Amino acid sequence: MNPESSRIVFIHNTAMWYRRPFFSLLSQIYPIKFVFTHLDVSKEIYDVEIDDKIEGMKNVDYTILKNYLGIAFGVIKESSGDYDIIVGGSWDSLPEIIETTLYFAIAKLRRKKFVLWTEDWNWNLKTTKRRLVKFFAQIIVRKSDAIILPGTKQKECVIYLGASPSKVFLMPNASNISRHSIESPERITERRTYPDQPVDECNLYNEYPSFKGKKIVLFVGRLVKQKGVEYLLKAFSTLKKDISDSVLVIIGKGDYEEELKKMAKDLHIDRDVYFLGHVDNDLLKNYYGPSDLCVVPSITHEMVDAWAFVVNEAMYYGNPVIATDAVGSAVDMIQDGKNGFIVPERDSTALYNSMKLILSQDELREKMGKSSKEIVETNFSYKNMVEGFQKAINFVKK
Repeated sequence: MNPESSRIVFIHNTAMWYRRPFFSLLSQIYPIKFVFTHLDVSKEIYDVEIDDKIEGMKNVDYTILKNYLGIAFGVIKESSGDYDIIVGGSWDSLPEIIETTLYFAIAKLRRKKFVLWTEDWNWNLKTTKRRLVKFFAQIIVRKSDAIILPGTKQKECVIYLGASPSKVFLMPNASNISRHSIESPERITERRTYPDQPVDECNLYNEYPSFKGKKIVLFVGRLVKQKGVEYLLKAFSTLKKDISDSVLVIIGKGDYEEELKKMAKDLHIDRDVYFLGHVDNDLLKNYYGPSDLCVVPSITHEMVDAWAFVVNEAMYYGNPVIATDAVGSAVDMIQDGKNGFIVPERDSTALYNSMKLILSQDELREKMGKSSKEIVETNFSYKNMVEGFQKAINFVKK
């Protein structure tokens, strides 16, 4: 059978803005239906609500399932349809484990091909939940007909769980940063060089005139323990002693916010640390653009950052990136010393040293920013995602 004629049902929890271009491209190639089981996940994680009529999915065949007792039992009906291949798989929560078990079992009973798509990677966490999930995950991994993964850490994980390397396919994650496709955004390095441009091009300087001429360190993410912002604050407090014209811009909200603000005050850096709260995705370019450096200081805390799309976004806009080894995308996206640095998690000294090196050398910073943009445009586009998906589908339809 021609793989492009294969009927596919693709089951996923929600339709994040960065996934929609990928879903749309797949719908142009395959007879494919998307089934979303927990659309409200976007609200819980990113504080972004998604309507039933999903923007950017006009010509895509999709359905949104209702939840009963937190479980989308509709996956039974959807996966029992006239399909050749079922794509999906998640064990992030008990409802998703139950749902995956249901449609995985249906695929096997009906002798349909099952393609696992997962971003999970760290099995060194010693928690009861992790031990229980591991047993379930091993069964799914070993019995899947193909496995699609975004990067190196995830590949190492599924092989550790028992997957055959021959059925593992990389599909690097892409992000368009907003609900509007910006596959080829303008070069943002010009914004950093000429900050006195019109407000609609870069409104950060309009809102904060004191930022002009300053070296801007940017953090974007939820303000929760797992994001490791406390280590960034400690590193920045040391950095201020060496680079006095630096400021730290923190974008995001979360339960840890007040504690972080208190910490900034205790470290005597509160005048140079700006907590800007939630910023709409369409406006984030106005913060990535002028920034000199983006830091992703995540730590292992009950779970890990499966990917961290902020790395994609920061690189798209020409930023050097410093990320910890607890960030799922770091080893694939950051070429140490070329477009940023990978540092050990919970290591404020390593964060400080890397930030100081980049911010104290203008030529190095600009070179790293250009490398970031080249790397993400070459290897982490939606085209790359589609190609990875096609390889997996071709494999199961041989």
